[in-house]
Amino acid sequence: MKKGILGIFFCWWGMLAYGQYQEALQQLLETEGLKNAAIGVSVKKVANGQPVVTYQDQMALIPASVTKIIPTWFALQEKGKNFQFHTLIHYTGEIKDSILVGNITLLAAGDPALDSRYFPLHTLVTPLVTAIEKVGIKCIQGDILVEGAEVGTHIPGSWAWEDISNYYGASYLPFNYRDNTFTLLLQSGQPGTETKLLSVTPALPGVKVKNEVKATTNKKDDVWIFGGPYSRVLCVKGTIPAGRKSFKVKGAMHDPAACFIQEVKEALKQKNIEVKGQKCTIGKSTLLLQLYSPRLEEIVFHTNKSSINLFAEALGHLVANGDNWTDRLSVLFSQLHIDASGITLKDASGLSVFDAVPACLFTDLLVNIGQQKENAFIRSLPVAGIDGGLAGYCSAWPLLKNNLKAKTGSMSGVRCLAGFLVDSTGEQLAFTVMVNHYKCTTSQLQKAIGRFLNHLYTLPN
Repeated sequence: MKKGILGIFFCWWGMLAYGQYQEALQQLLETEGLKNAAIGVSVKKVANGQPVVTYQDQMALIPASVTKIIPTWFALQEKGKNFQFHTLIHYTGEIKDSILVGNITLLAAGDPALDSRYFPLHTLVTPLVTAIEKVGIKCIQGDILVEGAEVGTHIPGSWAWEDISNYYGASYLPFNYRDNTFTLLLQSGQPGTETKLLSVTPALPGVKVKNEVKATTNKKDDVWIFGGPYSRVLCVKGTIPAGRKSFKVKGAMHDPAACFIQEVKEALKQKNIEVKGQKCTIGKSTLLLQLYSPRLEEIVFHTNKSSINLFAEALGHLVANGDNWTDRLSVLFSQLHIDASGITLKDASGLSVFDAVPACLFTDLLVNIGQQKENAFIRSLPVAGIDGGLAGYCSAWPLLKNNLKAKTGSMSGVRCLAGFLVDSTGEQLAFTVMVNHYKCTTSQLQKAIGRFLNHLYTLPN
């Protein structure tokens, strides 16, 4: 008799919880501006994979940067958290009377973090100059070379032309330097007047910057840089706030090897080491310097915390290991018994507008991750109340602080969120919320998603 009463109680409790979850979902769907939006929602319990809330969870939608969950997770699984890229620099020929009759040659090894602002200790130019001094070279008869460097070869064909020369469109190459970005320093006067280009750092050898930026009363950066990887001219258009003595705008560096070589030569010149640039026979090769990248878990950390497209593409290439990215993912997802038939991924970072992934795939992957308790990955997810990227979702819902860990994804008309939520009972939930083509303000949508997650936190399960 007692078992029967308990069974009825739990059945009633489950029906109550289900009804409340559906009410929370309906409140999200009825948000003003979502009438014609495409929405996918998937929430499951990590412990057993049991669905909690689903809505069009098999509809493939644009995921934006939520995509980064995929390469960061699989990179850790395939290579291990301690993996490091290994860059070698040799000198060829012989050193005679302090003159290197040969070249300094770097072999591109795909390290995405060389002189990255996210890894200030992982420098390249200074250690190289020091190594050259240490072996007694005071003149280089040959040149500074980067073998295997390619210009523009890895830009996904589906990236928009408007994106590829702006900082977030910095693509991954066999040789990467300074996050493959440069900085324009602009000066603005009265609204409506043309701005002045003060500097380009680092310098872009062989590239001219055409400045068409104007001053405006708006207080935000609305600058776009146009020009492909083989273009000799970059056209800078848009507006910046008026009355600024200096205003920084970042762009994508398409030939990082050329920028690196120029900076090495400048650094050597300051040490009174001449680079003559003459043609030399290769001769024997002697190791001069070897550099190991930060550990993979550190790169994963910044990839998700700061949503770095360059790093995500690097990890995607690492996982693909020479194979087609989509084909490789099909194999990896099948090994986890996750149906990946509904995905279309043209890149690893989520910048492509042709990417399409159903919400259920992200949630199923997160359930798998949560069950494995992979701390290196979980540490990389932004945390509510700590990391600024989640502020729009949780600022009105203080209960989410420290209980929500999630990767955001955004582009024009797209807002997505996927990660983990620990509810009020201590139950860990894996969730994905994807919204495409919304018409309300971004702030309204983020608050509505935050309210939905707050309901998940407080409701019985």
